[in-house]
Amino acid sequence: MTSPVTELIAFTIDSADAAALARFYADLTGGEVTGDYPEYGYASAAVLGATLNFQTVADYARPQWPGQAHPQQFHLDFRVPDLEAATEHARSLGASVAETQPAAEVGGSWRVMLDPDGHPFCLCPPQEG
Repeated sequence: MTSPVTELIAFTIDSADAAALARFYADLTGGEVTGDYPEYGYASAAVLGATLNFQTVADYARPQWPGQAHPQQFHLDFRVPDLEAATEHARSLGASVAETQPAAEVGGSWRVMLDPDGHPFCLCPPQEG
């Protein structure tokens, strides 16, 4: 059976400031902000072949990763050729390194970061082998 759903056109992320978070992800990935509509509290960015949308939410509550009192609801994974350079780039844009790093516990090599609004995202070096 063919599905009537044929295309994922965007992924929308709640934010304290839609335009600022769109700029963050565009700058992080070398993408571009493709829309900024402050009258609607909405912005979008082209990011590595995908569209990320951002919507400003009144009384936005930052996720608290890894806890679930304020769940993260999602996270994004990005492949990076140089983990340390990508970490410093993300930090220069306002991201922070998460206190909890599960990779260290299981022998992995990815790094959990938090964007300026507290959403977790992972920087993942090339796969070994």
